[in-house]
Formats: sequence, structure tokens, C-alpha cells
Amino acid sequence: MGNITSLNHDMSADTNVSADPEVLENLSKKGFVLCRNFFTKSYTGELNDNIQRYARLDHPGIIKEDDGITFRGIHGPHLYDSFFDQIASNKQIVALAEKILGEACYLHQFKINMKQKMTGQAWPWHEDFVYWREKDGITEPKLVNIAVLLDDTDMLSGPLCFIPGSHNRANTYAESDEKVISDWRNDLSADLNYKIDNESVADMIDAWGIEYALGNAGDLLVFNPLIAHCSGSNLSPFDRRLLILTFNAVSNAPAVQRGRPEFLCGRQPLV
Repeated sequence: MGNITSLNHDMSADTNVSADPEVLENLSKKGFVLCRNFFTKSYTGELNDNIQRYARLDHPGIIKEDDGITFRGIHGPHLYDSFFDQIASNKQIVALAEKILGEACYLHQFKINMKQKMTGQAWPWHEDFVYWREKDGITEPKLVNIAVLLDDTDMLSGPLCFIPGSHNRANTYAESDEKVISDWRNDLSADLNYKIDNESVADMIDAWGIEYALGNAGDLLVFNPLIAHCSGSNLSPFDRRLLILTFNAVSNAPAVQRGRPEFLCGRQPLV
């Protein structure tokens, strides 16, 4: 198994991240990059306060863990709440997405993975694009995930784990009508529909190793939709929340909507 390392690309909060060539270079080479101190501690605190407020209400797109009590994820909050709508249209984040994609983009998905203290469950090895291809009809992986760490993240809290360079390898999944037509909740549980098989994961780790996204609240994590990643359970006494904005190139928008709710498959272009 490869060495466990953190990602160490520094970025001050007032820097134009989209203009930094190292961001694009690392994203192309490894499939991910962590930019330090993008948001202030004060603002991430405000984000977390609003997440708690939002979660107390019965909004669509809120998912619980297997215990039926613990929050697992919040999806599409920008559709129902003006505070989160402002984050979805953050000019610096949108500019970074357009720089990476090379064209205008729109928000395909907005989610918050909650990973609550002591109870947040794992996410098995997977890559994201297969879901958007099979469930939403998006044909090309011309998307990018831009995430914000909302809590300080260490090994005990179940950080994201990446296989660097795995976005350049094609993964195969057993396709079946059952997976394609399954309830959208099956795509968000600890037992995902499209998992990367164990042998492929072992081969990739043997070739490229692994790296963990360890960082602090306010750090920005950018990653390719094809990169293999997972995360363990949160066994720490602190929450490990992660806000993820997924942008799709306008030219790559699905021609036909396949029926997943809008909080999973965005339909509105950014303006």
C-alpha cells in the first residue's frame, strides 16, 4: 500500500484560485488538489450554523444513515434556501469550474456529506461519473467537483481517500436494469449501486498508492469525477462535514432528463 500523505497546496482566501497554474497542473496529474484557507473559519462556522438550521426542517433530498436518525447527506439545499443559493453561485468557485472545464458551466449537483461524529458511515470505493452517466444521461465526464471542508479533518474522522492518477484509468461496472431504475436513495447509501471491484482497487493502489484529504475547515478540495475514492466511518467525537458543488459543462448537459429529482440532477444554467 502506498504512503498516506496529506495534500499541501497553499491558497490564501483573497487569492484568485482559478488563475493559479498549480491547481490545474495537480488536478490533471493526480486528479485532485487541496487549496488551503479558501474560506475563513468565521464563514465556515456560518455555513455550519445554516446547515443545522436547514436540517431541522423537512426538506426534500435529506438522507439519513441506516439507523434512520443520523443525517448522512443533504442534497439540493440551494433550491429551497437563499443562503445556499449564494454559495452555489460564488463567483470565484464558478470561475474555477469554468477554467477547469474550458467553457461555461451550470450546477449539476449540490450536496453536503454530513459524516456525523461517532456514527457517520463509510462510502465504499467508487467514482462519481458512472452515476451521472447511467442515471442522468450525461455522456462525457466534463464535470468537476469543488468541495469545501466544513470541519477540521483528520484520520479518525473518515477523510476522503483518493488513488492519485486513477482518473486516467477506465473502470467497469456491471450494468443492469435494476441499477438503472433503482430508487435514487440507493445511490446515496453506504451500499452503493456502482462500486469499483476489490481487485481493481488493489491493482490501482499497488500502482499509484493512496492519499488522504486531510485539512482544516475552509480548505477547498477539487477533484475529477473519474477518480477512485472512498471514505471510512467517522469514529471521532467531531463532525466531518463536506460541501460539494458539482459543475457540468453546458455543452455536456443531458439531452433528455431521466427522472431523478432536481436536487440530484440540476437543470438550471448559472446566470
